[in-house]
Amino acid sequence: MKKINAIFVLIFIFCAQNFKSQNVLPPESVFKLYFDSFVKHDDESLRELNSYLINFLGKDYTFRMSLNESYTGKINYFTEIFLSNLSPEVAAACKVETEKYFTVLMENYKNAKYTIKSIKSVPITDSKTQEMSEVTFDVNFKVPKNTSELKMNDIKKAGIKEVKKYLADLTVYFKKADKVITSEQKFNLFQVKAGENTYYWNGGPEELNWKLNAFYLKNAN
Repeated sequence: MKKINAIFVLIFIFCAQNFKSQNVLPPESVFKLYFDSFVKHDDESLRELNSYLINFLGKDYTFRMSLNESYTGKINYFTEIFLSNLSPEVAAACKVETEKYFTVLMENYKNAKYTIKSIKSVPITDSKTQEMSEVTFDVNFKVPKNTSELKMNDIKKAGIKEVKKYLADLTVYFKKADKVITSEQKFNLFQVKAGENTYYWNGGPEELNWKLNAFYLKNAN
């Protein structure tokens, strides 16, 4: 009986070691999980990221949120802000068109593509032993070439038909967007040493989304 128990223990140890080895990822793969999670709002990527992080940080340092709900909430927020500038009557009549426009606007954001330019280890300030991997990358978004011809003199005074047409035209422009805008960004991955392995993580990845979101919206129109 003792021999059988010993065999089970050895099998468990082997499986645990094998599981950990499968969760050792290079920094570029970890960055992709962060990018796909917090820029593309992909819940499956977030589950993979949490599966990786729990391996060396524990459950308390995983991300507990629904990125799909967060994404939908952002579209609703933009929609409500836009409608608040209209009269109640026009706002009620144009809500569907407004949601369609902001959905397409944010779909273009989600479809961002990036190219890693460099990854280098840099020392952490005030630490003589710890380092982080600095990821420098270019990120590309597609936006319309020119929306200035879609004029709206004073949207607060515009009628229902005028606002509906304006939103419909904007939606078409963003669906056909073919101008590429590029921004160089940096993202830090803190290194965690565990034996011979090095793991990577960032405790505030929402900053990645905030910076890129600000750049995209500033240059989208």
